[in-house]
Amino acid sequence: MSVIDLFIPAIWRGVPFLVREGSLSGGRRTAVHEYPYRDDPWPEDMGRAPRVMTLAGRLVGDDVYLQRAALLAACELEGPGLLIHPTLGPVQCSLVEPVQFRDRGDAQREVQFDLVLMQAGSRLYPNLLINTQNAILVAVAAAVLAVADVLASQLASIKSTASAVSLGAQNVASAWGAGASAAGRDPAAIANETSGLTSYNGRYAGGMLAAPAPANATVASQRAAVITSRTAIDAAVAALSTAALSAVSDPAACATAARAVVVAIRAATISPADQIRVLSTLAGYQPSVMATTAPIGADVATAQTAMGNALRRSAIIGLAEAVEAAQPDSAEQAQAMLVSIITVLDAEIITAADSADSESYAALRALRTTVVQDLSERGAQLAHIETFTFNASMPAITLAWRLYKDPTRTRDLVARADCPHPLFMPLQFEALDQ
Repeated sequence: MSVIDLFIPAIWRGVPFLVREGSLSGGRRTAVHEYPYRDDPWPEDMGRAPRVMTLAGRLVGDDVYLQRAALLAACELEGPGLLIHPTLGPVQCSLVEPVQFRDRGDAQREVQFDLVLMQAGSRLYPNLLINTQNAILVAVAAAVLAVADVLASQLASIKSTASAVSLGAQNVASAWGAGASAAGRDPAAIANETSGLTSYNGRYAGGMLAAPAPANATVASQRAAVITSRTAIDAAVAALSTAALSAVSDPAACATAARAVVVAIRAATISPADQIRVLSTLAGYQPSVMATTAPIGADVATAQTAMGNALRRSAIIGLAEAVEAAQPDSAEQAQAMLVSIITVLDAEIITAADSADSESYAALRALRTTVVQDLSERGAQLAHIETFTFNASMPAITLAWRLYKDPTRTRDLVARADCPHPLFMPLQFEALDQ
């Protein structure tokens, strides 16, 4: 064994060198307070002391002076760098003392030096942060009030007391309610009943859950909860149909009933991603209104149009709430969600503008602004999707450690690769880049 084999390799900013010996200092920072006529001082704890690593290194080889030039250039770079410590592993640190390289006459092809490095943290400044998700809820509350006010103002122009007007409004509510009942029985939403369970029951669910299921939840308990919630949807739809009969005389009750249907749908659908999908269908509902110049026919058309607008905008408000609850796991998923939501919102904003409905227009614009800001800011902080290729099939837990140094990411890799068995991952799949 040569003398070089006794030294331990290390790397500083990509430049390798050998370590003869090293030291590590740490502990706590204290400020000692001494008082007159008091024998014991008070050492005040000021936090953790800096971790300082001192390495006695050497460069060896025929190209030793080229190695010295590379290491010197690395030491002169600005800011912190990555040190591969012989015993601590990767450490982000900064050089805190100048490096002195020593050439010895009795040691040819060798340069000795000392590195004094300090573990570095991030540079933090006070800044103004906006709670974008809370801003959505504030805009949602304003939009709910606007829907009720606009429905009341539009129905106030109806003078006819004929039953055809009430039946026209009820027909619109019933048609929209039928779509709500169907949304509560959506097959994809049923398949995601086990989303959030801690076991592998829900490993294929990509529901962007805002919170996992309770620790004691089972497949049977999740199923029972969803069935109960779907019964609530049917009850809310029936209440909406009844309230629509008296929409002209009591528009506030009708708006409240429409809002209750949306709330019931969100409660019955575990995944916010499924909520967005089913509510997008309801947000695109357009009632069939017959054009006529007859006085009663015009009132029926007004009632149907006003009811359709209120129901559609109630679904859009539910969409915004689903966005607030969703937790996209990649920048691409956040961007796709933003595009789908904005498409629905922009169409309704144009509808409100074309009908000179300034109150709905302002409320929808405010809702759009908060949704764009929330998904843009949250998406900018998320990892991106990248395609990984391997030469051999490996277990998911091995890949989780290899890619992320985190075995808890195994479930995410299995779901993204759509792998039948976690021990045999495909050779190529898409996953998060960090």
